[in-house]
Amino acid sequence: MRAEGKSVYFAGDTCVFGDMALIGRLYKPDLAVLPIGDYYTMDPEQAALALELLSVKRCVPCHWGTFPPLVGRPDTLQELAPDVKVEMIEPGDTVAI
Repeated sequence: MRAEGKSVYFAGDTCVFGDMALIGRLYKPDLAVLPIGDYYTMDPEQAALALELLSVKRCVPCHWGTFPPLVGRPDTLQELAPDVKVEMIEPGDTVAI
Protein backbone atom coordinates (compact mmCIF):
# COMPACT_ATOMS: atom_id res chain seq x y z
CA MET A 1 0.00 0.00 0.00
CA ARG A 2 1.33 3.50 -0.81
CA ALA A 3 -0.02 6.73 0.64
CA GLU A 4 1.54 10.17 0.94
CA GLY A 5 4.80 8.84 -0.51
CA LYS A 6 5.03 6.04 2.06
CA SER A 7 4.93 2.33 1.37
CA VAL A 8 3.88 -0.50 3.69
CA TYR A 9 4.44 -4.19 3.03
CA PHE A 10 1.91 -6.46 4.75
CA ALA A 11 2.93 -10.12 4.63
CA GLY A 12 -0.32 -11.53 5.99
CA ASP A 13 0.12 -15.24 6.73
CA THR A 14 3.11 -15.88 4.49
CA CYS A 15 6.56 -17.21 5.24
CA VAL A 16 9.81 -15.71 4.00
CA PHE A 17 10.36 -16.10 0.24
CA GLY A 18 13.04 -14.91 -2.18
CA ASP A 19 10.84 -12.45 -4.06
CA MET A 20 10.77 -10.27 -0.95
CA ALA A 21 14.06 -8.91 -2.30
CA LEU A 22 12.26 -7.91 -5.50
CA ILE A 23 9.43 -6.32 -3.51
CA GLY A 24 12.02 -4.39 -1.51
CA ARG A 25 13.77 -3.12 -4.65
CA LEU A 26 10.59 -2.15 -6.47
CA TYR A 27 8.48 -0.66 -3.68
CA LYS A 28 11.03 0.30 -1.01
CA PRO A 29 8.67 -0.23 1.92
CA ASP A 30 9.03 2.13 4.86
CA LEU A 31 7.41 -0.40 7.17
CA ALA A 32 6.78 -4.15 7.06
CA VAL A 33 4.05 -5.98 8.95
CA LEU A 34 5.34 -9.54 9.38
CA PRO A 35 3.96 -12.58 11.18
CA ILE A 36 6.36 -14.00 13.77
CA GLY A 37 4.28 -16.61 15.62
CA ASP A 38 6.20 -19.63 14.27
CA TYR A 39 3.37 -22.18 14.14
CA TYR A 40 1.58 -21.32 10.90
CA THR A 41 3.94 -18.68 9.52
CA MET A 42 7.41 -17.25 10.02
CA ASP A 43 9.30 -17.41 13.26
CA PRO A 44 11.43 -14.45 14.40
CA GLU A 45 14.54 -15.83 12.65
CA GLN A 46 12.73 -16.10 9.33
CA ALA A 47 11.18 -12.66 9.85
CA ALA A 48 14.67 -11.21 10.41
CA LEU A 49 15.69 -12.65 7.04
CA ALA A 50 12.52 -11.21 5.47
CA LEU A 51 13.45 -7.78 6.83
CA GLU A 52 16.89 -8.13 5.29
CA LEU A 53 15.43 -9.15 1.91
CA LEU A 54 12.91 -6.29 2.01
CA SER A 55 15.59 -3.77 3.13
CA VAL A 56 13.13 -2.47 5.71
CA LYS A 57 14.20 -0.55 8.82
CA ARG A 58 10.86 -0.69 10.69
CA CYS A 59 8.61 -3.64 11.46
CA VAL A 60 5.31 -4.29 13.16
CA PRO A 61 5.20 -7.97 14.15
CA CYS A 62 1.82 -9.71 13.94
CA HIS A 63 0.28 -13.15 14.45
CA TRP A 64 2.05 -13.89 17.72
CA GLY A 65 1.06 -14.55 21.32
CA THR A 66 -2.68 -14.97 20.83
CA PHE A 67 -2.68 -18.65 21.80
CA PRO A 68 -0.03 -21.10 23.09
CA PRO A 69 1.42 -22.46 19.80
CA LEU A 70 2.37 -18.94 18.64
CA VAL A 71 5.67 -18.77 20.50
CA GLY A 72 7.54 -16.11 18.48
CA ARG A 73 8.05 -12.81 20.30
CA PRO A 74 8.90 -9.25 19.17
CA ASP A 75 11.86 -9.00 21.55
CA THR A 76 13.42 -12.05 19.88
CA LEU A 77 12.95 -10.43 16.47
CA GLN A 78 14.56 -7.25 17.80
CA GLU A 79 17.59 -9.25 18.97
CA LEU A 80 17.88 -10.94 15.57
CA ALA A 81 17.44 -7.69 13.61
CA PRO A 82 19.24 -5.06 15.72
CA ASP A 83 19.34 -2.49 12.89
CA VAL A 84 15.55 -2.57 12.54
CA LYS A 85 13.11 -0.75 14.79
CA VAL A 86 10.64 -3.41 15.90
CA GLU A 87 7.43 -1.69 16.99
CA MET A 88 6.32 -3.62 20.08
CA ILE A 89 2.69 -2.55 20.06
CA GLU A 90 -0.31 -3.83 21.98
CA PRO A 91 -3.85 -4.32 20.62
CA GLY A 92 -5.41 -0.92 19.97
CA ASP A 93 -2.05 0.87 19.56
CA THR A 94 -1.21 2.78 16.40
CA VAL A 95 2.03 3.33 14.52
CA ALA A 96 2.78 6.43 12.46
CA ILE A 97 4.45 5.72 9.16
